[in-house]
Amino acid sequence: MIFSLELKKLKRTGYMPAFLGGAVLAAAVPLLHMLVRSETFIVLPGEPLNILYDANWQMMTMLNILTIILCACIIYHTEYSDNGAQKMAVLPVCDNHIFGGKFMITVLALSGMLLFEIIILELCALHWFSDYQVQLTDLTKNFCFSLIASLPTIILMLLIASACQNMWVSLGIGVILVFTVSVFPKENLFLSLCPFNSPYQTLALVTEKGKEYIFLVTCIAETILLGIAAHKLEHVRRYFS
Repeated sequence: MIFSLELKKLKRTGYMPAFLGGAVLAAAVPLLHMLVRSETFIVLPGEPLNILYDANWQMMTMLNILTIILCACIIYHTEYSDNGAQKMAVLPVCDNHIFGGKFMITVLALSGMLLFEIIILELCALHWFSDYQVQLTDLTKNFCFSLIASLPTIILMLLIASACQNMWVSLGIGVILVFTVSVFPKENLFLSLCPFNSPYQTLALVTEKGKEYIFLVTCIAETILLGIAAHKLEHVRRYFS
């Protein structure tokens, strides 16, 4: 019920077009790179897919995070515009279920975005690297890793958007965070685990350090802790509203 209700709220909001546009922009990065500079990459040693990740994933991830920020602001703008949150308060619906519904919708939308981008990377590897063969196992692992690494960012941005009634305030906070955290060194494990920084990591890079399990467990733990914080915030917001 909550999931379908939240989907209905998103009609004519630009939420899905924003995710679609972000996916197209991010997927265009490796295509343009290979069209313009393919000779630079095909001579590099190593796995073709890892080469493409190293060359493109930072820019692709920044576009993904900016899309998450924009869509989190949109999804909560529907709650605060025209006193929507107050109207929902009189319905037999728990605030935490509303937050959970928005979280699930964002996760599903990002899943489609990441899957599209990874498929484009695979197609680029197939086209430009003659000896490359698609490995469905690697594709699945990369997809799952990128999705789990993005969960703390999603839930933190939704928490920020839920706390700010003005959409432009939450948008500004998100943009400041993404550009501030982007300067953090990606090699430092502790800093790489911060929300807005963890999505920049790739499975190959973390596996090379032997920290893949620590990274994934920590991202899941961060998501749970931020979910608890969101639960508490909803009670506080209802008390003061």
